Amino acid sequence: MSINMEASDFAHGVGIIKSSLTAEDFEAIKDIHIREMMKNAYDAITMAEGGWDYMKNFNEESFMFSSNPLVRTISANMEALGYNGHSGASFGWTMRTMEYLAKNGKKAFIDKFTDAT
Repeated sequence: MSINMEASDFAHGVGIIKSSLTAEDFEAIKDIHIREMMKNAYDAITMAEGGWDYMKNFNEESFMFSSNPLVRTISANMEALGYNGHSGASFGWTMRTMEYLAKNGKKAFIDKFTDAT
């Protein structure tokens, strides 16, 4: 699945993040391993029907211990897309970062990584 989204992707909630991310947007993330995790999670959430709506409205205590089937779907999508190197902590951090993207938008997400360098 490409990071470039099409109109049909907005039916899955991508419109919630105000505008879809491109491969170039992820270049703001200098650490290649973190960039890989972020791109993978972005695509995995986009593949999950209602994924971005869920992320924007997330109000559970933890992603790692969530019993919501959508979290399991997103995790399975991550593996299907080729990333299966998460520990519990890295999965939780990655999902919290995607939650930040869903709730604050593309610019804030990119600025978070640009400001960190």
